[in-house]
Amino acid sequence: MGYKHELEEANRKIEFLYQEKEKRAGELYIANLELIYQNGEKEKRADELVTANLELEFQNEEKEKRADELIIANLELDFQNEEKKKRADELAIAYLELTFQNREKESRAEKLILANKRLSVQKVQLEDFFNIVSHNLRGPLNNIFMLVDDITETKEESEVATLKELLKGSTVILREILDELMESLQVKYDLEIRSKRIDLKDYFFKTCVGLRGQIDRSNALIECDFDESLFLHFPPTYVRSIMHNLISNSLKYKSPLRTPHICVKSKREGNKIVLSVADNGLGIDLSKHGKDLFKIRKVFHTHPDAKGFGLYITKCQMEAMNGRIWADSIPQVGSTFYVEFTNQPL
Repeated sequence: MGYKHELEEANRKIEFLYQEKEKRAGELYIANLELIYQNGEKEKRADELVTANLELEFQNEEKEKRADELIIANLELDFQNEEKKKRADELAIAYLELTFQNREKESRAEKLILANKRLSVQKVQLEDFFNIVSHNLRGPLNNIFMLVDDITETKEESEVATLKELLKGSTVILREILDELMESLQVKYDLEIRSKRIDLKDYFFKTCVGLRGQIDRSNALIECDFDESLFLHFPPTYVRSIMHNLISNSLKYKSPLRTPHICVKSKREGNKIVLSVADNGLGIDLSKHGKDLFKIRKVFHTHPDAKGFGLYITKCQMEAMNGRIWADSIPQVGSTFYVEFTNQPL
């Protein structure tokens, strides 16, 4: 009984151990399956990582490629910007050149217009000059021809002597007229005349010194006012002639009713200077004589020294330098002559 009981007990233990082994084997089997699954997951994850790495490498290569493309694009953009800047500089230079050329063309056109105007004026002046020559020389020449015929036909010595004196006088007058005409023509077409800086007060005093005899005989009062524009840029010969002609005319045509009073002034108007010579002399009726005031050999008062040449030559001198002359006058009250000098530096 005791042996059987031990045997049963041993079988029970063996059965228990066997069940434990099977249970352990089952757990190991499940653990192996779990391990196999985990290994599979690990392999799957490893494959995913490999794929991810490959994708990352591809993306990095794409980024590097894109970076290279951007560098090339930036270099291309820099080149284009430099080309644009270069082109802009070339356009700016071309624009400046075009502007300069346009200004040159405009300046040239203005000079041509002025030249054409001057040629037109000179054409009219030349026509006037020939008319003056024809008119002024015809009388003395006809007189000379008549005197020559009379001398040829006359037999009496005393009459011949008288006619010769008359002939000599006519030739002197003819020579004076020719000299005046040649002087005026020289002024009109003198291209060599040069302008210089002129001190008006200095030329005024020199003119007064030259006219001292007339000034003293007439007790004339002569004043000047050049404070506003003392200096003038003009040909000295012309200034001397203009100053002399205007002041001497004021003395020559003084009123017998009052002491001569002459005032010489200058005034700046922009780039122009206007010189005026005002007197209280005989004056001129401009409604009657205005159109002839500056014509050659035109006189408006009786005076032994009146030749009608001073104002004409002054007008020629002013027009030769693109200036002008005009006058205001009231008979028996006085006259004011104005000369306008253009392009005067400040």
